[in-house]
Amino acid sequence: MPSTPARTKPPGLIARILLGGLSGAAIALAGGQSAAVGACLGAVGGIVGALVGYQVRTRLVQALKVPDIVIAVLEDLVAIAGGLFSVTRF
Repeated sequence: MPSTPARTKPPGLIARILLGGLSGAAIALAGGQSAAVGACLGAVGGIVGALVGYQVRTRLVQALKVPDIVIAVLEDLVAIAGGLFSVTRF
């Protein structure tokens, strides 16, 4: 949506860091590992995912000359598939 701020702006990036950390800690605990390590890895994943995801999406829209919504839907499908894969395999 045009009114939604970029994922690299502070509110969205902070939310991704916090939720990535929470998710990482929960997955680590479920696997019998350190919650602190899981939280750190999840937070880093949130940062990398936001920054790399933004670059990939922007470049795909420009290279393929398609509306942003097309790439946005594909991005969401990849994220959902990746999440399902992660929680069912590890």
